[in-house]
Amino acid sequence: MAWYWHLLALGGGKTKHMSINLFSTYSTGENRVTASILAVLRSLSLDRMQRLLGALLEESEFELVSIENQPTKGGAGVPDAIIQSSCRLLIETKIKRNAVRVDQLERHLKRLDHATEDIRTLLVLTPDEVRPTVFDPLQDSRIAWASFAALDQAIDEILDDKYEVVSEREAFLLRELQNMLIAEDLVTNPNDVVVIPARNAWPEYQEYHAYVCQPDRSFQQVSRMAFYAHGRIHPLVPLILESQDHVEFIPGKHTDRLDELVRRLVRSNKRKEGTAYKVFFLSPPDSPDTLKLDHPIPNDLKSKSGKATAFTQNQRYVSSERLRTAKTTSDLVGQQA
Repeated sequence: MAWYWHLLALGGGKTKHMSINLFSTYSTGENRVTASILAVLRSLSLDRMQRLLGALLEESEFELVSIENQPTKGGAGVPDAIIQSSCRLLIETKIKRNAVRVDQLERHLKRLDHATEDIRTLLVLTPDEVRPTVFDPLQDSRIAWASFAALDQAIDEILDDKYEVVSEREAFLLRELQNMLIAEDLVTNPNDVVVIPARNAWPEYQEYHAYVCQPDRSFQQVSRMAFYAHGRIHPLVPLILESQDHVEFIPGKHTDRLDELVRRLVRSNKRKEGTAYKVFFLSPPDSPDTLKLDHPIPNDLKSKSGKATAFTQNQRYVSSERLRTAKTTSDLVGQQA
């Protein structure tokens, strides 16, 4: 299904008006994925939206809207400012590999033939690892192809850019979009370990075999957890056995090991009674399910100015295979999700 923005009016929509939510309930997978992407894009600032689309179109200077102070071109007189746009962007989404059809592309291109905007582009998003050969016979410069992996990478680059001022709301939506892409099997995620800052979490894991954090904290789908503290990743990487969100820390309210954990943490004043937390149960240090590295992995990352920088201040995703062979954290940074 093709979707488009008619940006002369600085608005967005498809050929029929439809309310779009992040967690769409459309029955068709392509509609659900496309609606979620559009919902996130609409929630971003203009600069962030343009950067994300520019990355997919491989046009770093792509602009949906041009804003200029005191323009001197275009006629007599100099107004104080001008805001203008003339762009039509069709989006075709496929959620299965090798599913793009020439006849469908030709119909979309005909729609562009009748458009009057200066910039007319058809963006095709697919889960294919390489550009499908179906595009080759058309040889039309108005077609741009991008993989969902490229979208995932573009989001990472925005969130990792220290000069990009991203609000908490935008960051949350972008991460949730990444989680949806993984859940829909649209990107291959080799990173099966989440690395967390662990000044307190590391000793708690050793004592309680669990990790407790704030509720509603978003994590990608991973199977293991690693602990970064005191300038190194510790050599025990436990398996995530179970996770529960919004666990009220009220002794006696739960059963079995969850109630035992709540009682111990409340009794030791390490968590506040009555407060809700997210809880991960992890394999014990001596369990055969726990990955044991040969040595801790020291952090050697530095900023562009040469200053030492933490490997993670929130959470970072890496491959367990890379963890097995890494000598320093520099060996891991190319594998984050």
